[in-house]
Amino acid sequence: MANLTLRLLLAVLPLAVRKKGLQDLFRLTAEAFGREVPDLRGRSRREMLQRFASFTRSEAEKAIAQETSIRVRKDLYDNALRLGRDIRRKLPVRSRADAAATLRFLYRLLDIDQAVDARGGVTIHRCFFAAHYNAEVCRFMSAMDEGIVAGLVDGRLVFSQRLTEGADRCRARIEWLGGNDG
Repeated sequence: MANLTLRLLLAVLPLAVRKKGLQDLFRLTAEAFGREVPDLRGRSRREMLQRFASFTRSEAEKAIAQETSIRVRKDLYDNALRLGRDIRRKLPVRSRADAAATLRFLYRLLDIDQAVDARGGVTIHRCFFAAHYNAEVCRFMSAMDEGIVAGLVDGRLVFSQRLTEGADRCRARIEWLGGNDG
């Protein structure tokens, strides 16, 4: 079970902080694509999420078509890695249970129903982006997931099935690299 301090922090974060997190994610993603962040002023969190989905789908499709996907995907990963490390520095993430609770919280911000078990098995039952991405864009954008996990938990995220490929849920696993097993 995640530590009490972390659980309380995640439970009481105000909507403004949550929207700021989405804005930061949008900024880092736009930066990786070499684009400006669309104007998000006055938008609800749901509207921002819709805008993020259409923006990332469009930009990922362009990168794939223009054969810049390797560079852009690396930039997406690197920016998400920095974000994951920044989150880990700001929150009291001290164990695998803490990391799992933090990941669940972060994914909930993106309307993704995700769970991580004690061995690092990840299951996503419902994903907002599955309705917006095809399988190729989903695989491309998963660089963000991989980077966040690497930064947050010193681990590697490996997907084995995806909603966008016709599975009934996404499945992945975290390969824990560090000795943090609390």
